Amino acid sequence: MKSDELTVNGVRIGGAETEGKEDTQTIDLPSGSRAEVRKGHGRDLMRAQRAAVGGDASAVIFALIAELTRVDGRRIVYEEVLEMDLADVMALQDEVIGENFDRPPQRASQASFNPDSQSRS
Repeated sequence: MKSDELTVNGVRIGGAETEGKEDTQTIDLPSGSRAEVRKGHGRDLMRAQRAAVGGDASAVIFALIAELTRVDGRRIVYEEVLEMDLADVMALQDEVIGENFDRPPQRASQASFNPDSQSRS
C-alpha cells in the first residue's frame, strides 16, 4: 500500500507524492516571503478543526491557513501562523477564505420586502 493511500478515521495521511499537483495560488506576502496556497478539501477543514482546540472559529481559520499553505517552499504549522506578521496573516486569510478560489453561488433571498404592503395607521 502506498503512503498516500493510508487513512486514519477516513482522513488521508501521507501523500507527499501528490503535493504540488493540486490547484494552487502563489502570492507574495508583505514581508517578502512567497506563499503557495492550495485549494482545500473537506479533510483539510477536518484537520484544522482538530488542531484548533476548543473550536474557536478564528483558531480554525489559522489552522486551515497552516494546512493549506507553504511559505518559501516549506510547510508551516499552526503555531507559526500565530507568530507571523499580521499583514502576512491577513493576506493568507484573504487567500484561504477570500475571493481567489471557487465559491458556491450564494442563494438569493426568498423573502422580499415590499414597503407598500405595510399597513399604515
